[in-house]
Amino acid sequence: MKFRDVAERYLKLKTKRGNDKSTSAQAAIRKLIDRWGNRSVASIRRVDINDLQEELLYEKGLTNAAVNTYLKYLRLILNYARDQLEILETVPTIKTLPEEMKELYLEPDQVRSLIRWLDPLRADMVEFALACGQRRNNVRTLRWSQISKCGELMTFASSETKNGDRLVVPLNDDAKAILKKRDRYQEELIKRRPFLRGKIDCVFVQENGKPFSKDAVGNKTWRKAVDLAGLPAGTTFHTLRHSFATWHLQAGTDARELMDIGGWKSMNSLLRYTHMNNAHKKQAANRIVGMLRG
Repeated sequence: MKFRDVAERYLKLKTKRGNDKSTSAQAAIRKLIDRWGNRSVASIRRVDINDLQEELLYEKGLTNAAVNTYLKYLRLILNYARDQLEILETVPTIKTLPEEMKELYLEPDQVRSLIRWLDPLRADMVEFALACGQRRNNVRTLRWSQISKCGELMTFASSETKNGDRLVVPLNDDAKAILKKRDRYQEELIKRRPFLRGKIDCVFVQENGKPFSKDAVGNKTWRKAVDLAGLPAGTTFHTLRHSFATWHLQAGTDARELMDIGGWKSMNSLLRYTHMNNAHKKQAANRIVGMLRG
């Protein structure tokens, strides 16, 4: 069977959540098809993978993380051919390259600057994300029905979280304030557009009563605000989750507590943030300086 046929069949498979493959997955797989489409899938050898890796690194100038995207989906396609289609007996070992840890996070003054350049809806989403540490899609599609009657908690079903576990998130006063603000906005919106009464399910909605599409959150409006605020070009909505974790650790929140409120599944997921807390560790270490010289 040709590589093209296997890859296209894999591409049509739904994710565990029943969605189509992501845009990045589709792009990587299409480029792999362009490269090896007419070759037999069984003819892909370790030397071919090495050639691909070297070309992407040294000719295309891609980062290790970008190259790993290709390697990841190549491995998944070959495993699919072996395990599901049963047309391969063995698959070449494909090791991903070491990646630099994502260290990008924002200081509070940087976030305030970003908010000043954002429209009110995105600004509210930013504040809420920083108050509760949730990912873009969990904030974007948050429904009023997920907020407890007492207004103290919000709940995500296992199908709505990245790690597949049900998540209950406590809401602090900043998060509650944003919810009240969005509630007032929707009351005013319904007065202006009575036909929307009973049709608004989500918290963060536009004038049409619907949330942003997935790609609209970080579109050119976002990128322009990032630029005007003087923030690093790589600042995305997910940077807010990194910032949430960093701020908590700097404030002294126990890592295990942070795992619970932020929805991280393992301690390893939080290790990337520990080095950001070095200044605070040094400050703590110096608290006993001179104790023996008293």
